Amino acid sequence: MGQRARTRRGSGGWPQGGVISPLLANLYLNRLDRQVNERCEQKPVLVRYADDFVILSRPGQGAGLLVRLKRWLEAHGLTLNGTKTRLLDVREEGFKFLGYGVRWRRGKSGRNYPHVEPHPKSQQKLRDALREKLNHWTLWRPVEEVIAEVNRLLRGWGGYFHHGHSTRVFDGLNQYAARRVQRWMWRKGGCPKALWATHPREVLRERHGLYRLPTWAAWKRAVAQKRSE
Repeated sequence: MGQRARTRRGSGGWPQGGVISPLLANLYLNRLDRQVNERCEQKPVLVRYADDFVILSRPGQGAGLLVRLKRWLEAHGLTLNGTKTRLLDVREEGFKFLGYGVRWRRGKSGRNYPHVEPHPKSQQKLRDALREKLNHWTLWRPVEEVIAEVNRLLRGWGGYFHHGHSTRVFDGLNQYAARRVQRWMWRKGGCPKALWATHPREVLRERHGLYRLPTWAAWKRAVAQKRSE
């Protein structure tokens, strides 16, 4: 179940994006972390970032935990955001949390597991951001400058979303980014040849340094190498 806590007084809760909001959330909800993760008999697991959290529990425990959660928050001057709070069975319905999509999936071995990857909305936001940097309004800008901005965008996005099962998503977004850069450079050069014959992807990466979102295995190798240096 996911939620956003709101103060009892007033209707706006903590300001969205406010500098003090994460600190206030941690001050108020640190006790909730301990109450759920250390003192609850059903042994659920609460995962929280600021005032957004999910509680993971065994089948059949969710409804009772939700009642207890509401009672605890009310006792501490907080209420759940009803529009963002859900009680669900992850085996039947996935959910979005902190930009990730979580759903139950059957693996190649036949065993079920919680599959975690960047949510489709998060992927779309990256594609939208790439389109903003690679369109006809930016054709006048130097190639090196635009690709440097694209690389910063990809590195930041990849640094956050490389956890979980990200390889398939990263592969698809790598192809999308390369196509956008190819088309942008093709238009910038006056469309002299067939689109895909101009600026092959090897050239984009080797000559222009277009960043490639790494797979989880490649990310771990890079981190290990950096620590050893």
